[in-house]
Amino acid sequence: MHVHTNYGNRGMAFEELINYSNQLYEQKNIAIINKRPTPVKVLGRSAGRVTGFFEKPSTVDYDGVYKSRSIVFESKSTRDLHKFDLKNIEPHQVEYLEKCESHGAISFVLVELAKLRKVYLMHNQTLKHYWNIAQKGGRKSIPLDAFEVNAWEVGSGRVPLDYLLVVDKVWKVGVA
Repeated sequence: MHVHTNYGNRGMAFEELINYSNQLYEQKNIAIINKRPTPVKVLGRSAGRVTGFFEKPSTVDYDGVYKSRSIVFESKSTRDLHKFDLKNIEPHQVEYLEKCESHGAISFVLVELAKLRKVYLMHNQTLKHYWNIAQKGGRKSIPLDAFEVNAWEVGSGRVPLDYLLVVDKVWKVGVA
């Protein structure tokens, strides 16, 4: 899996892998998970260019339904070999994951450690723990070795990035 080094495209290959996996989940009738569009207000079009602005902050990257449960998650990629910087996640995203979980949704963040070629699923409550430490003036990042202890590595299985296998283990999702 190769991630572009251009900052604007950072994580695009990871997102494409998630999108492809989600497409296969739907084709195999396992789940319906969609990429959420970023709300944009188009101001005009001229000479093949579109001008506009983000209307409001996006919530999270993905949402859908799995075994009769709502599922919401954010995806992030880092090339840092030592830490996952919490500035990569916006406060409204942490709040949205929390709100959804309080209403019964399965909520988490998928983090690609690009240089290690690993992907981890971190439960929203674990993310919130690190987030709260940062908000209180503590460490502003999650050390990469913490992923080994406080998150689950995602591998391939039914699809190239089978994160729903982890969801089954963590949330003990029953058959609908």
